Amino acid sequence: MIRAAEMMAGLTGAWLLARRDPRGIAFFDDSAEGVYHSFWAYALLYPGVILLHAVNGVFSGEAGVLYPLLVKTASFVFGAAAFPLVMATIADGFERTPLYPRFIVAYNWSSVVQLAVFLPAGLVSALMPVHGTAMLALSVTLVLLVYQAYVTHVVLQIKPAQAAAVVLLDVLLTAVIQGWAERLLEG
Repeated sequence: MIRAAEMMAGLTGAWLLARRDPRGIAFFDDSAEGVYHSFWAYALLYPGVILLHAVNGVFSGEAGVLYPLLVKTASFVFGAAAFPLVMATIADGFERTPLYPRFIVAYNWSSVVQLAVFLPAGLVSALMPVHGTAMLALSVTLVLLVYQAYVTHVVLQIKPAQAAAVVLLDVLLTAVIQGWAERLLEG
């Protein structure tokens, strides 16, 4: 079980990186236990992700709530595991294997910061679908992709273009997983 102090340290590190302060890296526990504990970030993410799905109507179809909830939960868990597994190979290709544990910790905790920023914009966009709200969500998404690239660049100590490629890979992997989930929901 993760301690509150360890969770706060991870979130503090992610917040500092969001402020473009590379000293945030020092807050991440990159031991094996720290990597394992960083996946507790997904416990913080899950309610917000499910809320976004709910306001976007995922649970209002003929299938009811349980089946879509199971599909979305499975895609959430699969996504949480897939990117770190892919990144193990990528980090090796960049010759950054020693930095891989720290990257996974930073990636997981920075996901919480990303959702905290995106959630209000996503809710506004879904609940008030008037001109401009979709653009708000898109703008926030672009800013968060830049943040994710910055975290990747700083933590893995790779070139910005390489970090952008890693983020693009994450986006594509997420799209594949979400596409799979949507196909399951369509029947």
